[in-house]
Amino acid sequence: MRSSTLLLFAFFAIPFCVFSQEESEKHPIDIALDNCMDKNPSTQGMVGCLDAAYKKWDAELNKNYKALSGKMDATQKAALLAAQRKWIEYRDLEFKAQTSVYVTLQGTMYQPMAISDRVEVVKKRALDLKGYLDLLEMK
Repeated sequence: MRSSTLLLFAFFAIPFCVFSQEESEKHPIDIALDNCMDKNPSTQGMVGCLDAAYKKWDAELNKNYKALSGKMDATQKAALLAAQRKWIEYRDLEFKAQTSVYVTLQGTMYQPMAISDRVEVVKKRALDLKGYLDLLEMK
């Protein structure tokens, strides 16, 4: 009976712990976005929330780039600059590709979806740069 009780507890407790951990690991920008979306569930509201999140992630990307560059030697900076220029080229092409898909779709739900895709592209780069910065700060 005792093992059944422990098993039952684990069955219900583990998902709660995982959920709690995921929530606590969310970036403040994502938390602000979630809160904004909860308060503004209309299409226009979501678009505004996502636009604000995009701007915040872009600022985070630039902050991380600057901090990372400040930790690098000349060779590393040159490599980072070249990669960033190529990433900007990739970003612009990715945005064009996304637009080419979304422009063919009808319905207001696709507006926030399109902006969300853009947010994710910039967010990923911001987090990648932060990861590199964290590595260099461990030295």
